[in-house]
Amino acid sequence: MRAFGRFAIFTAIATYFLIFMGGLVRVSGAGLGCPDWPKCFGRWIPPVSINQIPAHIDAATFNLTLAWIEYINRLFGVTVGLLILAVAIWAIARYRSNLRIVIPGVLAALLTAYQGWQGSQVVSSGLKPIIVSAHMVIALIIAGLMIYISIQAYYRTRTDSGGKYSKRSRLLTGILLFAALTQIIIGTQLREAIEITFSEFPLISSTEALSQSGGLTYVHAFLGIIIMILAFITSYKLLSRSPSPLVWQSGWTIAGLGLLQIVFGIILFLAGIPPIARLLHMWISALLLGVVLITLFALGHERSAG
Repeated sequence: MRAFGRFAIFTAIATYFLIFMGGLVRVSGAGLGCPDWPKCFGRWIPPVSINQIPAHIDAATFNLTLAWIEYINRLFGVTVGLLILAVAIWAIARYRSNLRIVIPGVLAALLTAYQGWQGSQVVSSGLKPIIVSAHMVIALIIAGLMIYISIQAYYRTRTDSGGKYSKRSRLLTGILLFAALTQIIIGTQLREAIEITFSEFPLISSTEALSQSGGLTYVHAFLGIIIMILAFITSYKLLSRSPSPLVWQSGWTIAGLGLLQIVFGIILFLAGIPPIARLLHMWISALLLGVVLITLFALGHERSAG
């Protein structure tokens, strides 16, 4: 079980790096770096020069850098998919009686297969915002399932009695999870609104595009402040008793990620949505959601101190 748990943790980390890669593809404009799927310009290995592009594909769409960014993202996606499949097979082969490990493992593998198919829909739709957003949401669900499996394996190999937590800290963690999920949904809607504005008015500035998004921008900013406050309060409550090492680390991480998220949100608002800040803002929100999930799952195995 210990080896299985470590492999599940490694797979969860790899899944989050894949989410980062997906964000990099998005902000770099490499989403259509390969205009076809699963091949790239009709080749299993992307072309390195315009002379290698098949006649039936418009050579004007070729950009060497963007093609390879998208290709590396696909390769990493296949690798992570195989890791998740291995987790599912391992769970079925060795722990079939433990449904808390088998069911999420199988579900993650099925969702990963669906995610691969949906990747083709992202390309064929020409990066339709709603499909891109759904692609990210499914990735977060898969990452959450890997986190759940990792926590289940972790607590089945523990030999100590664990830590203590207050009931209020678990309630606050649940509220923070709901707020973070809501914020991600609003963030995807805001991104869709901005992308539609840019498609209709290519010369519009980023600041003007934000203003065209109506109340979404202000709701997103206000909720971000609420989440930062919740993150600090939750962290304080988690650390105020005698938490286990895992909960202790999670408490400090929640506080740090909450602060970073606000910092990058301010940078996005003041600096005109720079790509690197946009990428980190998205990824940190996914990391915060993951750490909150770790904490909530962990508290289910700890002892309540009232």
